[in-house]
Amino acid sequence: MTQSIRERLQDVRVAEPVESGGLQVFGLYWEAPGGISYRTLDEAVAAGTLEVSEVSDGGSVPQLKVHNKDEQAVFLMAGEHLRGGKQNRVLNASILVPAQTELPIPVSCVERGRWAYRASHFAGSGSSSHSTLRKMMHGHVTRSYRSSGTPSSDQGEVWREVDRKLTETGSMSPTAHLDACYEDTEPALREVTAQLAVPEGACGAVFAFGGQIVGFDLFDRPQTLGRLWEKLVRAYAIDARVAADAARISAAAVREWLQGATAAKEEVFKSAGLGEDVRLESPRLVAACLRVEEQPVHVEAFAEAMAG
Repeated sequence: MTQSIRERLQDVRVAEPVESGGLQVFGLYWEAPGGISYRTLDEAVAAGTLEVSEVSDGGSVPQLKVHNKDEQAVFLMAGEHLRGGKQNRVLNASILVPAQTELPIPVSCVERGRWAYRASHFAGSGSSSHSTLRKMMHGHVTRSYRSSGTPSSDQGEVWREVDRKLTETGSMSPTAHLDACYEDTEPALREVTAQLAVPEGACGAVFAFGGQIVGFDLFDRPQTLGRLWEKLVRAYAIDARVAADAARISAAAVREWLQGATAAKEEVFKSAGLGEDVRLESPRLVAACLRVEEQPVHVEAFAEAMAG
């Protein structure tokens, strides 16, 4: 019998934390059998084997088109920013794009004030959405799966959160693009990323700030965490920098929080790419797992209540 995601999470080992800029990071370790081979978004774009573009000349806000010309699949992580096309977008859910395939992918706009080409193709911006936006969009996508079977977001709420974050960082952007928040806080973010090295051998990490566990990302192999590490740290650090100072979270509290997954309800939906998108919901956490050939590729989770 296939082991459920909530059961697998009980076997995750939690390391002692490291800290910078009010952000605590706990390395996560698990025994995940090797699954399908893939490249990350940035690797594939750099190799020239992945093209991301508007679905047509006219474009469509909630969809982009990806063309994977490689012999390997490409992993696109929920929350990753895509810069280019007629406006910048963010990925609604984690997707594994099959080799030698062209398909539409679900995205949301994070640049409300532009609808004109700056580039024919998209590339990664070096950022992932901040934790507040990622958790919000996780909820949107779960509800959309239930109602329509598609991973859609509430675009109006996404824009309101982008506006809030721009105000919080004091960023001025004529097109209201979310990347301005990262550009304007780059010195502080650079300092945090320089001090927080990827935990050796870890497949994931829990992030905490303001005296609360916020969320985690967990992959099927340490190499993926290493390639996406800076994006993840920046995404949590940009929220941690404005959090109130509070007591620190212990590794024991993180382990206890992860036990909350045992009570989670699992719902399985067809992913936009390979495999399934498994959604978990419990009083302590909500999560999504991209599962391909019965193996987890990426699990993202967010705390639902104060832990620790």
